[in-house]
Amino acid sequence: MSFAMEEKLAETAAGERSELAILQGPRAAPCLLFSHGKGLKDQTFYNLFEPNNNKTYIKRIPELCNSYWQCPSQCSHQGWLIIMCEDDESNNKSNDNDDVVVDEYSNSSNWKFGDCFLWNPVLLETIQLPNFRHWINKYDHYDVHECVLSSPPGNPDSMVLFLFVGYLDEIREYVIVYCRPGDKQWSKQDLSRFAAYFPRALFCFKSKLYVDCYNAHLEIGKRRLDNDNETLPIMWFAVRQETDSPVVGALPYLRTHFVESCDELFKVHKLYHQGSCEKQVVALQVLRMNFSLMAWEEVKSLGDHVLFLGERTTASCSAAELGLTRGCVYFTQPNDMKLYTFDLEDNTITMSLPCPNLPRPWLSPDWLIMPMTARVVDGRRRTEDMLGKGEEEGIVIEAEENKTSINDDEKEEEAQKNNGGELEVGIWDILNDNILELIASFLHPVDYMHFRAVSKEIRSVIPTVNWRTTSIEITQTTSLSPWLVSFKPNDAIYNFVDPMYDNEKYSMNLSEFLLDATICASKGSWLLMFKGHKTLFFFNPFTRAMIQLPDLPDEREYIFPCISFSSSPTSSDCIVFAISEWGEDTVLIFFISRGDDSWRWVILNNTMLPSKGKRVRFRPYINNTVFCDTAFYCLDSNGKLGVFNLEDDFSWKVLVKLQRPCTSLYQCFLVECEGKLLSVFVGHVGKWVRIFRLDFSKMVWVEVDSLGKHMLLISNITCLSAVAPHKRMENKIYFPRFHNEGIMFYSLDTGRFHFLGSQRSAQDFYNIKEKLNCCWIEPYWSQASDKELDWLSV
Repeated sequence: MSFAMEEKLAETAAGERSELAILQGPRAAPCLLFSHGKGLKDQTFYNLFEPNNNKTYIKRIPELCNSYWQCPSQCSHQGWLIIMCEDDESNNKSNDNDDVVVDEYSNSSNWKFGDCFLWNPVLLETIQLPNFRHWINKYDHYDVHECVLSSPPGNPDSMVLFLFVGYLDEIREYVIVYCRPGDKQWSKQDLSRFAAYFPRALFCFKSKLYVDCYNAHLEIGKRRLDNDNETLPIMWFAVRQETDSPVVGALPYLRTHFVESCDELFKVHKLYHQGSCEKQVVALQVLRMNFSLMAWEEVKSLGDHVLFLGERTTASCSAAELGLTRGCVYFTQPNDMKLYTFDLEDNTITMSLPCPNLPRPWLSPDWLIMPMTARVVDGRRRTEDMLGKGEEEGIVIEAEENKTSINDDEKEEEAQKNNGGELEVGIWDILNDNILELIASFLHPVDYMHFRAVSKEIRSVIPTVNWRTTSIEITQTTSLSPWLVSFKPNDAIYNFVDPMYDNEKYSMNLSEFLLDATICASKGSWLLMFKGHKTLFFFNPFTRAMIQLPDLPDEREYIFPCISFSSSPTSSDCIVFAISEWGEDTVLIFFISRGDDSWRWVILNNTMLPSKGKRVRFRPYINNTVFCDTAFYCLDSNGKLGVFNLEDDFSWKVLVKLQRPCTSLYQCFLVECEGKLLSVFVGHVGKWVRIFRLDFSKMVWVEVDSLGKHMLLISNITCLSAVAPHKRMENKIYFPRFHNEGIMFYSLDTGRFHFLGSQRSAQDFYNIKEKLNCCWIEPYWSQASDKELDWLSV
């Protein structure tokens, strides 16, 4: 290559670097970085905070063609990145929905294999670190679990540290590899004496270094500047982490991120089920470190904090300063180009596609924080709102009825002002109090609330609804749609949405009954709840009735992704069924019948595959289990159907000859409809929805084109079918997803998604909120006798 050509390329690269300034704003802000194109040499920056529609910038920054880390990513570190030139040709990975295989660690032309350096995208400075070739060659045995820069490289105690976890001769090893800027070689610190605590993450907080372990932390001290041979002092201290998982019964994969934000340290658990067809996140749990108690505490509100999680970078910012929705966590997924937003207070996840037309191949995006150009006196910005301080806690949410009443009162008062102080006489105002009370006595609780909302005078006569003492005759004569009930883990407020009345909402404070309890399943008006590690019970939120089940055996805890019950728990034939994977060839099944004082459990083999000479693997998915005829049916994560038959001496088999009707799927659900077993298969991010009926005589799935007068209501916890109470609800499938306040439903007539109370339609799940921890329930107020509420009575 000629000198002129080299000079031209250098000028082009320098120009691209200098143009990074367009990403800088008046405040530090994270942007999303995609690497793509031939050799992964191009980068697209997506700016969440750009006010106009042009939110993306395409650059070619040679330094960013390598693996990079930016942790912690606070302004105190002035945006410095740790960059390593890796070239492991054997470690190829595929993109999401992409057959093109790329080298994730593709090397750039200006650096040698193993080069490691610090680079600042704003100052355009580079600080060389010792070559990392020796440790890259150990990648067959070691994984890099974390990388961190302790402080800006100008500080005398600044260090770069890597946490390696590996197996040698079936022994797990934990090693910290570290150096200071200016060192000639890397130093090694063995953590074998702490192996019993399972070191798993490395993070920095207030310039102190920590290693996260199970129920403990390690604090890494500073090495003296005058002694290169001195090892790092490491101090162990206990940390309480007694927080329940937000995913009850499942054994999900867990990815943990640490984020420093305005003198607060957060730990975020990102959980997704190990058997999901795609790595679907089923829950996020946000914890905050209480240093006075040395305990991780679950956070119910992030206040003004916004957190950003990537595979190798994390970031945080102030929602008020950057105009974002407060209390959100933005995150990315491996082998996925989507951006996900978790709203902690709303308990929803929304996915978007910020750069849908990237050239292939591409890598999963990560966060890059762009610090302020002007230096701050104390070296960092601060946010005044400290995690919701000053916010009231424990506020009881009123039912939506009360909000409606207040709005109506305001309208009446406004009308009175406009009418010279006299209120016009309405049709209901001519009725005396006795007649109003008589009418109210014949109304269903839902209609009762609507009646109270008519006028201020009626509300002054008719008291609020008593959910427990409603007449059985009235509740059985009113046609209602199932409601969607949602809750947040460890919260006593349960919210109900009625799709029949255009998303009408009700809230119940059930702290007296359900504090720290979680919904596992539902049928009719009964919820199957789980609490602690062994306690299960039934609860009717409308009558407040409860049926206690025997605890699980002492040697067993609740580990079931699938659980259901055959009929109302007040019925003598009610059976509770739960299933979990137990190794690759077997499943663990628990069941209990009404009248039993203890659980029965069996470990059963999966069906043999004659052609392969081994048993099929069945991985229960976090979804609904259906009782049909005399058997429980459940779908696994790959759409295989398993059957537990109660009559054939409790037999279990996987229907291996039953072909999955779809070549690929995103979600799958089972539902019973008029004695028929239906399956609902959903394509990638909702691109298609198909319904099938199981033909028991031929054991094949037969596609269903119409539900007739029926409607389906599906969720991971419970799937229901019902005769639609209104014609406009027929032949539709309702999902626990929302656009604004409108529930999403799929119409088999139009082949598209629609939303209650809106003319909007959609073809997929993008930019739609998915409600977590929710299920469908049928609102019945029938009172049960004391005998029916005793599980041991038959």
